[in-house]
Amino acid sequence: MGSLVLSVLKNKSYKNKTTEVSSKHRSRKYFIMEGVTGIGQNSLTAGAFLAGFINLLNGSEQVNGMVAVAPAIVGLLQIFSSLIFERLESRKKTIISMAIVLRSLLSLVYFIPMLLIPLGYGLEAFILCYILAYSMNALISPALFNWLVDVTPISIRGQYLAYRDKISLGTTAILTIFLGKVLDYSKDAGNQMIGFAVVGGIIAILGLLNIYALMHIDEFKENYVIKKYNIKQVLTTPLKDTSFRKIILLFIIWNFSLQIGGPYIAIYMVTKLNLKYTYMMSLSVVATVVRVVVANKWGRIADKKSWFLSTECSIGILAVVHFTWGFVNVSNYTVFAPILHILSGIAWGGIGISMFNIQFLYAKKEGRTMYIGLNAAIGGIISGIAVWIGGRIIKLLENKELVILGMHINNMQITFFISGLLLLLCPLFVKVFIENKKLEQEAE
Repeated sequence: MGSLVLSVLKNKSYKNKTTEVSSKHRSRKYFIMEGVTGIGQNSLTAGAFLAGFINLLNGSEQVNGMVAVAPAIVGLLQIFSSLIFERLESRKKTIISMAIVLRSLLSLVYFIPMLLIPLGYGLEAFILCYILAYSMNALISPALFNWLVDVTPISIRGQYLAYRDKISLGTTAILTIFLGKVLDYSKDAGNQMIGFAVVGGIIAILGLLNIYALMHIDEFKENYVIKKYNIKQVLTTPLKDTSFRKIILLFIIWNFSLQIGGPYIAIYMVTKLNLKYTYMMSLSVVATVVRVVVANKWGRIADKKSWFLSTECSIGILAVVHFTWGFVNVSNYTVFAPILHILSGIAWGGIGISMFNIQFLYAKKEGRTMYIGLNAAIGGIISGIAVWIGGRIIKLLENKELVILGMHINNMQITFFISGLLLLLCPLFVKVFIENKKLEQEAE
């Protein structure tokens, strides 16, 4: 009799485990759809689209740069994410409710300013709507990423994240090249607003599909450790963790290095090089295709070698890209711009999965959104400081040029040099203070 009961229990346990594996597999498929639509919305409100719309609203280069980095700056709000989600037994409904607000705001981010342009408040309305949207994105992101990690075993995480990126970016590439042509056509016709209205319509459709995907992802509540944190714990607990402190320092270096020059690359192409949207979108597609092609290779490197190696190599390549942008001008962009976009695609193929996952490797499971939220919040503050410094450099050196190797270098190009040099500190930090320390601990 005892053996029969034991057999029944084992069989029930096996069925439950099989059901959970199947549920997680199905949920990962919907997370791909969530990635396609979420990344699509973000891409259509960033880069050349963002720079072009702010330029259309007569925003300055400094305003353009600050708005471009606003999603990183409002990452400060991720501190409060753990105060909301760590105390909930079920997080799915709250995530979906907040996602509805986020996706609705992004769907209206071009339309609301258009309506207020006649009143003279188009730029202000856009900035407000944009900041509100990405503020909501900051609050929801740690819980959403944690949900994604819960349905993705560590053994396949690298390849899955690479595959998810590949599908998302491939779809986005098709959208951007098509909508780039729409913007060029409307600009040539003398009514660029119609082009941005079409872009806004596509963003709205993506928002609806994103909510649909979230509604079909299963939640695994047994992975949650329910605890009510106060603001003091949120601010101090991750900092007391010596291992995670290194990750915070890495992200400080990363965000400062990236944002001091990175946001101005798209602005540089729009305002200084005066490139057509179709050409810029074509370059973006080239970068995306390359990123898609190499994503699986980065994933295999991360899974089979180490996440440290993929992080070091990918950021090292991006450092070279940013530094080289300092030499790009009207006479040579036809050569340099495609090459740099290809290298950028290679770099981001690794960065996208490496910088995402390396923080989860060191964040404790209990209160994980607290760790990720504080890291993002500090990164947001550093990003704001960096882009402000970059803007000040551009302002101080306005109408001034340096001559390097016979080439005339303007104010924006100087920020690219600085960004590239600082980015080289990231792989050095990972190698010396994270990877080597971990190997030493394992040896002991």
